[in-house]
Amino acid sequence: MSSYFLGTFFIYSYVFNNKFKYSFKSILGHYLLLTIFLCSKLFGQDLATPVNSAFFREDQIYIGISLVSLKSNVEDFKPRALSRHFQWGIIRDIPLVSSSKFSTGLGLGMSFERYNTNLSYSEEIGYTFSEIDLDFERPLYFSIQSFEIPITLRWRNATFNDFAFWRIYGGVSLNWNFKYKAKQNSNLILFSDELKKWGATAHLSFGYNTWNFFIAYRLNPIFSSIPRNNNDFSIQFTPIKFGLIFYIL
Repeated sequence: MSSYFLGTFFIYSYVFNNKFKYSFKSILGHYLLLTIFLCSKLFGQDLATPVNSAFFREDQIYIGISLVSLKSNVEDFKPRALSRHFQWGIIRDIPLVSSSKFSTGLGLGMSFERYNTNLSYSEEIGYTFSEIDLDFERPLYFSIQSFEIPITLRWRNATFNDFAFWRIYGGVSLNWNFKYKAKQNSNLILFSDELKKWGATAHLSFGYNTWNFFIAYRLNPIFSSIPRNNNDFSIQFTPIKFGLIFYIL
């Protein structure tokens, strides 16, 4: 368990240091709440099951890091630098067959997303897109912090005594976006009304043992609408995530 604490903080510090700039107290508080829940509910492979039984559970901790590709309904949109995603949480395994090779999973976790685009804002004309090669124009970036509930269908060629196996997991994560930040230069930009508080993301992971590839596609746009040039034409972004996810028993 100690390696989980150290590994998670190391990854967070490496990927997000001076990026999200959430307060340490906020991160630590959410982390402790998640860990308390984890310690009370997580059992790994259910060792109370007799050794001669084929039935077992694969309760897991997951930690994921992804790069994000953004799709937009506006031709002038261009990514600027790398957008990225970090997630952690736990999953409770619910076997569907006696061999436990097919199961469902229900989890609880946290998600951190940072998006870098050429979107700019001014009070005179509202939201516009800046030219990416003009250094004096610094577009805003925005970050979103959310709780997620992953619901998955799971296949693995595992046995009760085998902790290293191939797996394919697919499903949907429900997200509650409870905190956001948008900043341009040193100015905070407020668009809480445009941000959708709830979202859903389809995801697929596959791999062997701890290391697994991860692909995710958001099923609804991040924003309900962002008015462009103070008119009725709205700007929308839909992220596609590619990365790695680590499952730890």
